[in-house]
Amino acid sequence: MKNLNLESNLDVQNELRKLLRSSGHYDPSLALEWATYLGIKNDQSKISEDHKSRLVLCQMFEDLSQDGRTLFHLTVTYRGFEDKVYSAKIINHFFTNFYLKCFLPHLMGTRGYHEEKYRSLQPICYAFLDEHHKMRMSSSGEMVDPERLHHHAILAVTSETLQQMRSFTGDNKIPLRRRWGAKVMTTHLVECESMRLLYASKMCKTYPDYLIFPDRQSD
Repeated sequence: MKNLNLESNLDVQNELRKLLRSSGHYDPSLALEWATYLGIKNDQSKISEDHKSRLVLCQMFEDLSQDGRTLFHLTVTYRGFEDKVYSAKIINHFFTNFYLKCFLPHLMGTRGYHEEKYRSLQPICYAFLDEHHKMRMSSSGEMVDPERLHHHAILAVTSETLQQMRSFTGDNKIPLRRRWGAKVMTTHLVECESMRLLYASKMCKTYPDYLIFPDRQSD
């Protein structure tokens, strides 16, 4: 997808180059495609800080892809409870429990995934909050409403765990442990390209506290 208007906007092109040129895989045409997706206009002379941060993350996942990891887009929705409205902090807690207690042990084949020998085999995962309107959904034969907030996560998976990861693709294929996955309503997993990060992070300005796995405590 080309944007002839942006191709004539030297200010935006120069900003993209300065922002992303440290990458060994910087592609000006791809950067313009990302900028087009974000709705950056020909008459703009500056790129917003929100767009800059998302473009940098998009380039990071493109680099991971070029370096041999395979990218996936994971969507996780949650069960509501009566009229209770969960905060973003609590919804992030739900995802953390699901990711660390359900997803990673099944992907890695061990609950000792935090050990140093497994750390480099873990996916690089960035999980972003998103909103959706209330909708009626069927679960176990009943019509229920999903929690308003849900997560979109982009994962860069190593070749060592790729086969297992692909076994989780589709709807609700990730095994859940009752205690840690009780709040999860649905999961959906597909392979993707780096630009999907821009969709996943579309509410990042509203919910800037996105999650990163593995955490950076020992980096």
